[in-house]
Amino acid sequence: MNTFQIAGSALDGYKNEKLSDERINALVVQANTQIDEIAQNKELYDSFIQKVNAPQKIDNIILWVLFMSNEDIRDTYIETFDKEFRDDIPISDLADLLIYIVYLKKVKNEELAGFDYLDNYEDGDIEDVDQFALTNTFLYIQKTKEVQIDF
Repeated sequence: MNTFQIAGSALDGYKNEKLSDERINALVVQANTQIDEIAQNKELYDSFIQKVNAPQKIDNIILWVLFMSNEDIRDTYIETFDKEFRDDIPISDLADLLIYIVYLKKVKNEELAGFDYLDNYEDGDIEDVDQFALTNTFLYIQKTKEVQIDF
C-alpha cells in the first residue's frame, strides 16, 4: 500500500485541513452501518469475508474498505441492498477512509485490527483506492508548497 509511505506530517496536515471530524465521523458511521447491514445476512457476510480472506479479528472500517474495493462484493452489495454506488460508496469515501486509517496508524500510533493485512492486501481494486488516496495527498502537498509570486 503506497499510502502508508506518506510522511506522518503530510498525513497530519491532510487530515487536519481536508478531512474534518464531521467527514471522518460520517465515513465511520457509513462503514459501520453498511457492515452491520451486510452482517444481517450471515451467508452473504461470510461469503464476502471469504472473498477478501479477511483475518478473524478486523476493524470494521478496514473491513469496509476491503469489501467496497472489491468489485464483485461491491456489485453484489449494491444489487442485494438496492444501493446507488455514486451515492453510497464513492471512491473518494474509500480513499479518505484509507488516508484516515493510515493517519491513525502512523500519526496517532493507534492499532486497528487487520491493519497489517490491509497494508499487504493486493486483491480487488484496492490499488485504485490506494492511488486515489495517494494522488489526493500529493495534490494537497503540492498546494501547500505553492507560493504567490508578484511581478
